[in-house]
Amino acid sequence: MALTPGQEKIARRQALLDATFAGLRENLGTDFKHLKINRIVLHDVVVSYFHDVTRHKDFHGFKLVDKIKQAAFTMKWIAKLRPVQFECPDERGTANMMYINEILAVRCGLAFMKLQPSDMPDDVYSHMLYTLHYRHMDERMLFVWLETLGHLAAAHRAES
Repeated sequence: MALTPGQEKIARRQALLDATFAGLRENLGTDFKHLKINRIVLHDVVVSYFHDVTRHKDFHGFKLVDKIKQAAFTMKWIAKLRPVQFECPDERGTANMMYINEILAVRCGLAFMKLQPSDMPDDVYSHMLYTLHYRHMDERMLFVWLETLGHLAAAHRAES
């Protein structure tokens, strides 16, 4: 049975987020071997993303959303729904494990903007993780944040 165009978009977006998670998990090392992504929650992340994008486009009369909006809506739903889960059978873990969904959210958001965490100062990256984890961030705040981040990253690269 063939997928509808909407189902294809959802499947492609899920595959993109899943691939980003796989790369992140591999990059983080053995402390994170117990991480898994909940496919049901990931699907909800993607569907919620597309609902937000559609509402935004309809309200503003846009045909497409820019990379900042894509990044912000992606980060919002990953941080909110938390598709990455982990099990620590021996009840030990690292502090970074508590931020794993935020790390994924930031990495996915940065990927849309063609940026890397190394493109920004360490304290800004840490602040982003903390804010996504402990504060409510709606997409409008993320739009501004990511626009500023793009400028900050360009300045940081110029200094390096």
